[in-house]
Amino acid sequence: MGAYINPKGRSKESWLEEFGELIETPPKTVDLSSEFLPVCLMDNGPFTAAGIAFNQLELDAFTVKSDTRPKIWYMAHKEALLDVSNLKGYLK
Repeated sequence: MGAYINPKGRSKESWLEEFGELIETPPKTVDLSSEFLPVCLMDNGPFTAAGIAFNQLELDAFTVKSDTRPKIWYMAHKEALLDVSNLKGYLK
């Protein structure tokens, strides 16, 4: 299922506006030594999802060319993401 942002008391979009940095295109690779991770805000029609690309396989899944869902990309600090997601279990 992956790691997703789910902040309490606010929307994913408002959290990303405050804590994320909007980027034009997704990175080509995930730098595991960086303090920041890419986050993909996807429009699934009836709802949005904000998936965290915590490794290269996750990034590749979010950037597959056949996936035509509208997406907006951000970079967010790992520590901030830990507070609003299930990321910790994936970073072991």
